[in-house]
Amino acid sequence: MDLIIGLLGLAFFIAVYFIPSYIAIKRNRHNRVMIFCINAFLSWNVVGWFVALYLALKDDPQDKMYNAVKPKM
Repeated sequence: MDLIIGLLGLAFFIAVYFIPSYIAIKRNRHNRVMIFCINAFLSWNVVGWFVALYLALKDDPQDKMYNAVKPKM
């Protein structure tokens, strides 16, 4: 029972840890790889997590241009 609770807690922690990366992918950010790298390697100190979240949520005119000219597959 303790193992199951521990694994559920770990899964929850990982899901919360990668929320900025998930948002960047869902919003189709042009810099989603950079956001993922910041999220994966710098989020352990909480400041990195908020930086990645800010980058994932902020409006960027380059994203609008990138999405407008991106080829459809």
